[in-house]
Amino acid sequence: MTTQVTMARYKLVIEYDGSRFRGWQKQGEKEIRTVQGTLLAAAAELFPDRKIDVQGNGRTDAGVHALEYAAHLEAPVAMEPAALQERLNRLLPADIAVLEVEAVPPRFHARHHCLARSYLYRLVDSKNVFARRYVWSLSQPMDVAKMGRAASFFTGMHDFAAFAEKQELKKSTRVLVNSVTVERRQRTITVRVVGSHFLWHMVRRLVGVLVEVGGGSMEPEAVRRFLNGMEKDTARFTAPAHGLFFEKAFYDQKELEGFLAENPAVLPDNGVLS
Repeated sequence: MTTQVTMARYKLVIEYDGSRFRGWQKQGEKEIRTVQGTLLAAAAELFPDRKIDVQGNGRTDAGVHALEYAAHLEAPVAMEPAALQERLNRLLPADIAVLEVEAVPPRFHARHHCLARSYLYRLVDSKNVFARRYVWSLSQPMDVAKMGRAASFFTGMHDFAAFAEKQELKKSTRVLVNSVTVERRQRTITVRVVGSHFLWHMVRRLVGVLVEVGGGSMEPEAVRRFLNGMEKDTARFTAPAHGLFFEKAFYDQKELEGFLAENPAVLPDNGVLS
């Protein structure tokens, strides 16, 4: 008679410094260091010789950081969330921390049930010594007002094929972008992008286009040409990974609405989301 094992599932909120990781997703070669692979290795020490699974809410590129990345852990043994958090943190390296652990229903899935994600990109337009691993240092001053105008054209449902890698073109490249904001605080310029999901390198290319606008090489209205398919390649504008932070994953509609109310979208001149 086969004994059926009841699996326990937990939602994890983690932060990580992506500098020494090849992104979130585990890869075949053991020597390739990824966030998912590192979490799986730590969980395997907690639950030796047991079937475990760790799934994230989406991919992050090599070198990208996370402030509140959401994942789920499935294990064959139930454990108090606080104890699981403490034991995982003891096993994980210094560049990953588990911030929260919550027991969730067995069918909860970090990616499939995620309503939206937000990213932050940090730039400086003057030399910055101490934050150079976590910001993109630009060699010329940025016109933030122009960047904000360009950002407005990204808001809404658009085809982001021009911002995608070739392998992404095999599936739908339409993405709902809830909000793109550009804000300067002292020397730091922050671009926040909130959307349903994102294509590979999409956010970094979006930021790169905004930098072209801010530096005067491109007019804000040029964004329309990319979204309308008149210009088809933004790869040359891809911003460096080290300035990008995964900010938050949303699983509750009211929480998402509250976040968007606090960080309202910049609308196109006609006030209509296309």
